[in-house]
Amino acid sequence: MPAQFTHARLVILFTSLGLLCLAAGATAWRYFAVQTAPPAGSLILLPEPRIIADFALVNHHGEPFSLEQFKGHWSVLFFGFTACPDICPNTLYQLQQARKQMLEDGNPAEIPQIYLVSVDPERDAPEKLADYLSYFDPAFIGLTGDEAQLKALTLQLGIAYFIEPHDPGYLEYSVDHSASLLLLNPDAQLLGVLPAALDAADIARAIEAAVRRGGGGP
Repeated sequence: MPAQFTHARLVILFTSLGLLCLAAGATAWRYFAVQTAPPAGSLILLPEPRIIADFALVNHHGEPFSLEQFKGHWSVLFFGFTACPDICPNTLYQLQQARKQMLEDGNPAEIPQIYLVSVDPERDAPEKLADYLSYFDPAFIGLTGDEAQLKALTLQLGIAYFIEPHDPGYLEYSVDHSASLLLLNPDAQLLGVLPAALDAADIARAIEAAVRRGGGGP
């Protein structure tokens, strides 16, 4: 494995740990030693909901999408890509099952909107995102944009990803990315992080508990 790609995997790992630092009031990019890992599927709440700066992407219909579209409802963001061999389809399946459970449990108005934000814009055109998400849940929304547009969102959320260097037009490359879920409140503020590995029942319970609390901090 090339040293550059191995280093990229370490970047993904430590940046994911940086997400946990958010819950303690630190920045998402600070490296730290973890004494005990949080239980899988448990929501790590930030001390205070974090304001997100505006950005400009497009949805899977090719329509403009900005921060305003996150407002007025709960949102769950997952950053992945359609050519992902295992983590992404499994996570989207768990989200599909979690959404089904939440619809059975409570008020549909409180069910979060699920977003797949593609970190592979070269291969994930809007129409491909639309086709891919149709296999999971037609209510899911895909988002994409060019590299600069993606960075405008991912950097402020502490989401890291690395696209394996490749020649133009060569499409058999790998992408490393965070597998965590981000929960946004109806004010379009980052409320907390659901770290991988993810189970549908855990996802549903964590989100339902956050909704009952009304979106405040710990």
